[in-house]
Amino acid sequence: MKKTIILITIALFSVTCTNLKAQDLPDNQAKTDKSNSYLNIKSKLIDKELNTQDLNLRISDVDSSKLKSPILGAVLSAVIPGAGQFYGKNYIKTGIFLAVEAGLWVVYAVFQGKGNDQTTTYQNYANGNWDMRRYAQWLKDQSFTGSPGIDMNSNDVTLRAQINACESASGFSHQLPPPGDQQYYEVIGKYQTYIAGWSSAVGQNINKTNYETYHLTQVSDYMDSRQTANDYYNKGTTTLMVVLLNHLASAVDGVLTVNSYNNKYVLKGGVSFAPIYSYKLDRAVITPFANVSFTF
Repeated sequence: MKKTIILITIALFSVTCTNLKAQDLPDNQAKTDKSNSYLNIKSKLIDKELNTQDLNLRISDVDSSKLKSPILGAVLSAVIPGAGQFYGKNYIKTGIFLAVEAGLWVVYAVFQGKGNDQTTTYQNYANGNWDMRRYAQWLKDQSFTGSPGIDMNSNDVTLRAQINACESASGFSHQLPPPGDQQYYEVIGKYQTYIAGWSSAVGQNINKTNYETYHLTQVSDYMDSRQTANDYYNKGTTTLMVVLLNHLASAVDGVLTVNSYNNKYVLKGGVSFAPIYSYKLDRAVITPFANVSFTF
C-alpha cells in the first residue's frame, strides 16, 4: 500500500513539472519548435525517399540488362534439345538433353539398319523361292476362269498382265504386283492365292478346292522373317516419337531454365527500404520491403 501511494505521488509531481515548463514557454516559440520539428522530419523523409528510389532504379537497370528471353530459350531447345538450357546457363541440363538426343538417334539408326538388313534377307529368300511362272502354270493346270489367256511363252511383263486378267476373272481379292515392289513381297506370302508359286509347293496336292486352307511351313518362315523386319522399323518409328518428345520436353524446360536464370536477378532488385514515420516513436523508421516478380 505504501509503495502504491509513493508511485502515485511521483507521477503527479512529474505531470505538474511538465505543465509548468510548457506554460513558461511563449506560445509563438512553442509553435515554432513544433513547425521546425515537422519540417526536419519531412526533409529527412524526402532525402531518404529520393536516395531509396535512386538505389532501386540503379539495381533495376543493371538487372534488366542481364535478363534473357524465355521464348528464345524455348525455340532454341525445340530445334536442338539443350540449346535453350545452354542459353539459360544451366550446363548440366544442356549435357543431359544433348546426350539423350544423341542416344536416341543412335538407337534409331541401329533399328533402321537392322530393318534394312532383314528386308534384304527376306526379299532374297522370296526371289529364290517364289516363281511367277510356276504360279501361272498352276492357274492353267487348275483351269481357273481366264486361264486359257495365259501364254507361258510370253515375256515377264506380258505374262504378269495375263495373270492379272485371270485373277480378275476368277474373282481373286488381289492381283500380282510387279516383281520387286513392296506390295509384291507382301501379297505372295500373305494371301493363300499365291501359295502354289512357292518352291515347297512342288509335288504337293494343291488345287482349286484346298489352296485357301493349305499350309506351307516355308510360307510361315518367310512371313516371320518379314515381320521381324517390320518390328525393327516399328521400333525405329517409336524412337522417332521419343525424339519429338525430347524436343518438346526440352522446349518446356528451356522456358523454365531461362525463368530461373532471370529470377535471381529479379530478386536482387526486389528488396528496397523506405522511411515510414512512426507516431509512436515520433521519428522516421527505415522499413524493408520485398518485391518479388516472375517473368514468363
